[in-house]
Amino acid sequence: MGDIENPWHSRPIDVHRWSDHPEVAALCDRIWDEYLPSDKTSGPKPKTAFRHQLRVLVLDLYVAWLEDPELCIGMSMSSNYWDTTSRYNALHISKKIIPIIRTLDEAGLLDLAKGSYSGPYVRGNRTTRIRASEALQGWFAEAAFQRDDVGRAAGEELIVLRDTNEGNVEYEDTDETIRMREEVRRYNEVTVAALPQVGFEPIVRNAVLRLNVSLYRRR
Repeated sequence: MGDIENPWHSRPIDVHRWSDHPEVAALCDRIWDEYLPSDKTSGPKPKTAFRHQLRVLVLDLYVAWLEDPELCIGMSMSSNYWDTTSRYNALHISKKIIPIIRTLDEAGLLDLAKGSYSGPYVRGNRTTRIRASEALQGWFAEAAFQRDDVGRAAGEELIVLRDTNEGNVEYEDTDETIRMREEVRRYNEVTVAALPQVGFEPIVRNAVLRLNVSLYRRR
């Protein structure tokens, strides 16, 4: 481990990982207390405590490590990206996640490959990639929690509107989106009840709508 040789072996960060398992909280508190500043801030109180934002990050690193130790997570390091009011950000992860990542990288807990940008829609553009370092993987291996202790955040958006560039688009609910969301929610409940496997997640997590955005917004 160390250098990320293939940054394209990756997936986007999942900002809806969550767990109240006491051993998860203990590991994240250990990381925070050893490497990160206090929760106090001179600005407005965050919607989600910074320690909890760290927990979301650590949990997704843990899940990626279980799937494949070489798998990276794609992370935007732009403060403009992290919109705490977005319907796609139920846990209100903020731009504070950026200095948290930088600190963990400096502490040797992350492997990191910086993002690249050559212009709009250039094929080689990519976000920063991160994964658990050998040191953090060692902590994961010793952890007293398992994959089935990691769940999903309440309120995760199930209906995703995409534009032609595959970017998520904010929208106002209509009768149709409300109906679709309820159908997906019920499907997930039935599926989880029928397949109580360790570490199982719903087959349909998000229903992705690719619509003409200009027409959709006129409704």
